[in-house]
Amino acid sequence: MAAHWASLDLQPPGEGVPPERVIAVLVSTAVDESLLEIALAKLGLTALLLSVNNSVGAVAHLCKLTNASHLIYGPKYASVAQEAQNLLAREGIELGILPDKRFPLWGPDGVRALTAKNMIPTVQPRLTPAQEATRTAVILHSSGSTGFPKPVYVTHYGLIANAAVSVPKTGFSALPLFHGFGHFSM
Repeated sequence: MAAHWASLDLQPPGEGVPPERVIAVLVSTAVDESLLEIALAKLGLTALLLSVNNSVGAVAHLCKLTNASHLIYGPKYASVAQEAQNLLAREGIELGILPDKRFPLWGPDGVRALTAKNMIPTVQPRLTPAQEATRTAVILHSSGSTGFPKPVYVTHYGLIANAAVSVPKTGFSALPLFHGFGHFSM
């Protein structure tokens, strides 16, 4: 998955530690969102996880506030992505939009078959753990109940620290991943 997104030149060019770059994610399942977040992190990118309940204006607002360069959208959200892109273009802000890509696990074109044939390119992580520690790992957002949603920035260190506190506790959450508790309880 990381190889696919790397092939689309989402990463800032150049060698060394790149500046932080945000990629907005608007997909309908927690599995898609989780896999995209991990793939983007491997490329040194920050995922902005958007609620599927956001209005077009809220999506555009969050992309603008976080300086998202691209929006990856699921099939149900093509019109939202296009409208958000158009809304930002009227303000002179460029937002690339890209459809999400599915990767089947089984069958002749599935990940398992292609892995067995060494046909899936490997992608080395763009950043070392030391370089990642203080960078933004993921951006969640508030509900927007008092206006437009506000971004909530979480560093890689913050993710690890939260996992260290949460892992020994058992629980179940049906909250979506763009929600703070939903994200931290996965």
